[in-house]
Amino acid sequence: MLNINQNGVRPGARKMAQFLKAFQLTKTPALYSDEETSSWDKLAYVKIFNPCGGQTWFITEFSEVAPDGVPNLAYGYVVGMGCDEFGYISIEELAEVRGPLGIGLEIDVHFTPKNLREAVHGVNGRLS
Repeated sequence: MLNINQNGVRPGARKMAQFLKAFQLTKTPALYSDEETSSWDKLAYVKIFNPCGGQTWFITEFSEVAPDGVPNLAYGYVVGMGCDEFGYISIEELAEVRGPLGIGLEIDVHFTPKNLREAVHGVNGRLS
């Protein structure tokens, strides 16, 4: 379990700091550090979800500064956005998302790193 207290933390800088702490605590590898493993066979290290909706992001890689200079960029898989897909994810944008109750996105502090295929199967019972 990740020791991150999310009570009362609204979207913004404090939420961003929590996301960065989650990547640090789980030792999420840097972007492009494992190009030889297929996306489905990579480990999902961090799970971020919308507590007021059905969207979930599984992060497999993260860099505070990507090789092309983009800050706080992750790679992973998103479920529940109409089209489940692999892609690059701006963590800064996720930290600013305000849900209908204004609480923003949350880190699943009980999530343990696991094979991405297994993690996604646990959310929607199928692979996209």
